[in-house]
Amino acid sequence: MGVSIAGVLILILALTGGAGGSVVLWPVAVILALVLIVFGALTVEVDRDAIQLRFGIGLVRRTIPLARVRSWRPVRNPWYVGWGIRRGPGYWMWNVSGLSAVELVFEDGRRFRIGTDEPDDLSRAIERAAGHPPADGADVPPLPPRDWKKTALVVAAVAAGMTLLIGVPFYLEMVPPRVTVTSQGFEIESVFYGQEYPWSDVTEISLEPRLPPILARTNGFAAVGVLRGHFRVQHLGAGKLFVDLGTPPFILVRLRGGFVAVSLETAEKTRALHEELSRGRPLEP
Repeated sequence: MGVSIAGVLILILALTGGAGGSVVLWPVAVILALVLIVFGALTVEVDRDAIQLRFGIGLVRRTIPLARVRSWRPVRNPWYVGWGIRRGPGYWMWNVSGLSAVELVFEDGRRFRIGTDEPDDLSRAIERAAGHPPADGADVPPLPPRDWKKTALVVAAVAAGMTLLIGVPFYLEMVPPRVTVTSQGFEIESVFYGQEYPWSDVTEISLEPRLPPILARTNGFAAVGVLRGHFRVQHLGAGKLFVDLGTPPFILVRLRGGFVAVSLETAEKTRALHEELSRGRPLEP
């Protein structure tokens, strides 16, 4: 689980540009980071009385008295069971990575699996602490067959959840901005970075065939040439971009404090917006 969460977290950080990422994806990254802290590692300690388990920093823990444990053995988990605190076919499991585990069989016949990279060492540690080898498991009932329909539904639900978690914000960022021109100024409507600009802040409007090199993303979104939010641009300094680099030209609006650049779905729409902005801007007194 720790590896999978870390992978998703790295993907989000890549999409959001590290410390200055998207205001929507950052809460997701924070939640995943907290989950990684709480559940990213599993520590197992065995003494003469009990097996102690704790996830991460110890907020989630469990104590299993050795007197309750009838038998134990190294096992291999099926890939579809997953990681974390999980319900497998006929047992509960605590695991953070890998497929190896030690299965405990309690006096009442219930089973519990402890995920570990060293199942043989853990088995020997339990045997030393208990002072005897595991009981004969010949009379332990076999595990029930896997409910593949339920497994498929769970996998589909998890996949759909992850798709929504990352895909919806990603899609919304890719939507071209809407620009409304009024007598007071113009407004760029974007899902997360929209802003109104009064004409009194505008010093120049131009149509550019290309933009200068982009030096850094300070708080924005960037994917497949689509840029939204705050960037630093060579010769222009800090400002906002609402552009698709693959669809020139670009409207460059220089402001008294920075700049904003915009492009729409097609070159024709961008040129038409440039004309509308130029007509709507009042003449200097």
